[in-house]
Amino acid sequence: MNKKIVLAVCGSVAAIETPKIARELGREGFDVECVMSEAAQRIIHPDVMEWASGNKVITELTGQVEHVSLCGIDGEASLLLVCPCTSNTLSKTACGIGDNPVTTMAATALGSGIPIVMVPAMHLAMYQNPFVEENIKKLIKEGVHIIEPECRESKAKIAGMEKIIKKTCDIIK
Repeated sequence: MNKKIVLAVCGSVAAIETPKIARELGREGFDVECVMSEAAQRIIHPDVMEWASGNKVITELTGQVEHVSLCGIDGEASLLLVCPCTSNTLSKTACGIGDNPVTTMAATALGSGIPIVMVPAMHLAMYQNPFVEENIKKLIKEGVHIIEPECRESKAKIAGMEKIIKKTCDIIK
């Protein structure tokens, strides 16, 4: 298959699910390249994501312009999967802000037409914030795929792994 997925991990506690997601995407035949925000690195170590993906993890952007080589025009990525996606990352992306490795990948992918899938995970009050709701609508209007969270226990919990894998596969296979 030789299709590359950039898995961008944000600083939600749901980040603990991402090694399993990376492994499953690998089993589906995808090459998975991980990018982690600073906040995500406080929840899970980049070494875990390197083990799960088989690739070195991007934790900062360098002179290698990783965001361009992966998500730029003619970049290597077939899809950007932002999972879990925090309200901060979701809103920054909707406003075109790229101030860390994850949001810069998203800003670049949006400008390059690379498919983006966002998997929100946050406290329910944050998810129901009218500005976050408006930003979700903006992203959907621009073609970003949003995999709705499971809302329970006052939280907008990350969607199930099967749903994430299926949606990702449906978009790029």
